[in-house]
Amino acid sequence: MDHRDGRDTRWEEHRVERRAALVDSALRAIRAHGASVTVDEVALASGTSKTVIYRYFGDRNGLYLAVADRVSSNILAEVAPRLASLRDGGQVADLVRDLADAYIGLVDRDPEIYLFVMNRPAGLPAGAGDPATGIADRIAVELAEAIRDEQRRRGTSGGPVETLAFGIVGFIRTATGHWLEGGGSASMPRSDLIRLITSTFTSAVVAAADGTSPPSFVTT
Repeated sequence: MDHRDGRDTRWEEHRVERRAALVDSALRAIRAHGASVTVDEVALASGTSKTVIYRYFGDRNGLYLAVADRVSSNILAEVAPRLASLRDGGQVADLVRDLADAYIGLVDRDPEIYLFVMNRPAGLPAGAGDPATGIADRIAVELAEAIRDEQRRRGTSGGPVETLAFGIVGFIRTATGHWLEGGGSASMPRSDLIRLITSTFTSAVVAAADGTSPPSFVTT
């Protein structure tokens, strides 16, 4: 039985709602001022003071972690339906393309938000981890599970599924970051980047679903 004072519960609910609203303001400020946004600019966007920002997040690192957590949830919400498409009759051959399209599309729509999260503050304590890596790892786990699900449907098994999934997501993350820093769509159409990733990894995913080894690279 919960013996907490009702006022404590209401205060905690208010605090959660207030933090969420401040993160919304931080996202607006990042879009307006870029990935190097200051706490003062976030405070101005939220119509409050830097003192209030620090009260809810501790410091700029705390604000960064809260924004990164929101962006992580947004990316997973964008990507997860693509990975789940196999359960609704989708084709395993489309899996890499759908994943790349979802991830790169989100980055292309919100480049400054992506750059903000991908640039981990130098002063962030080591124990806080790396949110950028955490996002990629969570997507890779979902991708591996999607391939395993397809194996179960086909009655196949085995293969370096997890290694392949982490490799694909790592490639997408690194290639997307390089593409964005090089000018994004202005230097290379988004569709070309998606096509490059798709052609590089689709045959390996199809082979994994079949429980066979991926095609070998031909060397001369």
